[in-house]
Amino acid sequence: MRSVVLASCAAPTIISRASTRPSRHCSSVAAEDAGIVGSQGRDDYTYDDVEQYFNYMGFLATEGTYDRMEAMLKSGLHCIDIILLLACSENDTPKVQEILKAGADPTVRGIDGKAPLELATKPELVKLLKESLATKKGVAV
Repeated sequence: MRSVVLASCAAPTIISRASTRPSRHCSSVAAEDAGIVGSQGRDDYTYDDVEQYFNYMGFLATEGTYDRMEAMLKSGLHCIDIILLLACSENDTPKVQEILKAGADPTVRGIDGKAPLELATKPELVKLLKESLATKKGVAV
């Protein structure tokens, strides 16, 4: 997975009073270092993240209620593991990769008793989950 690089550039500044040519000071910051995708850890995921993902993927629109999400939360599952289960059921490989790296548990079982590997059907996602299970520490390198 490639890191997104953000450029932060200040307005033109004069290097010295003798110079008439402005220069720009630019620094690059990796997305993970800037607090964007990939910088969160397991305990940084909260109820709000579950709800946002639930809505973003259209579960509320198709199911009409938050009942499934609330049942998963009340079951004691960690928020990041709930997102993993939902992402696997939707074959959302980029999201699964992100949250495995953040510490989601690939051995977790949902309230229906299914593990992420049983929910995923996309070959590249199945491969990612198998690699994660083999390394027992998230995304295989």
